[in-house]
Amino acid sequence: MMTSSDDIEIETTKISLDDLAEVLSAIANKSRLQLIESLLEGPNDFSKLKEVVKLSKTALAHHLEKLVSFGMLVNTSRGKYKLSEDGKVLFFAIKEAYIKSQVKRKMEAKRKADHYQRLYSERKQDELEVQFIHLLPMRVVSFHAVSVTPENDAWIKLREWAEPKGYFDDLDKNPIYGFDNPSPTPGKKEYGYEFWLVVDPDFKSDEVKIKDVPESFNVVTRCNVEDITKDIGKAWTKILEWIKKHKIKIARKYGLEKVIVPSDSGEGFILDIYVPVDEDSIPKDLK
Repeated sequence: MMTSSDDIEIETTKISLDDLAEVLSAIANKSRLQLIESLLEGPNDFSKLKEVVKLSKTALAHHLEKLVSFGMLVNTSRGKYKLSEDGKVLFFAIKEAYIKSQVKRKMEAKRKADHYQRLYSERKQDELEVQFIHLLPMRVVSFHAVSVTPENDAWIKLREWAEPKGYFDDLDKNPIYGFDNPSPTPGKKEYGYEFWLVVDPDFKSDEVKIKDVPESFNVVTRCNVEDITKDIGKAWTKILEWIKKHKIKIARKYGLEKVIVPSDSGEGFILDIYVPVDEDSIPKDLK
């Protein structure tokens, strides 16, 4: 008898979260995942499985018992095991969901950026503290102002909209980036500044302007701002000189300033300065 999508929806709502957590905990172990993956090729006996996971007999027996008790493996005969149909379905479902999710990309990007950061830190080539950070595609809401004080004016717009909605509660979840738009020009007092607040990928609203920003690979440095007229400019000069020194290619015209610790007064705050670069142009001695 075929099961309709409506039936599946009804069944889904009846799932006990405790049961689901227990099932997931049964395979939330690297050795158990290794066992399941190895049995995709066909049944195997205890001694061969011991070679796969390189565990003691007692530890292996514990893992096998756990998987059998949840119906993911079947003990076909003394010391021989095979993957059940349920085990196969669950393994592939989790694997496919992981591959399609942003989690995989974030973990890979973090691993790569951490690798660059570790290698650079070990070399300590100059005093400037530099990180390599991969920004994934993000949906943002935009707040823009053109005036003689555009940072302050754009910030007021952002704050009036975002703070009552709780977006300032967690800047890790909803980071804020800013950049000159347009940049200051000699002899002209007015210039522009734009803030981006990161929101959920499916966010929609008629109240604010929404943008989808492509991914980028960035050279990043931190700026502790005590004097807004000097500190930010100095930090930009240093990081751009560092990029030029190492012959790294800048990927687009504008960089970003990420708010780490905000300030209502315009002083005594912390920014991270992001310069998007061509990852392939990073010299091998930095990798």
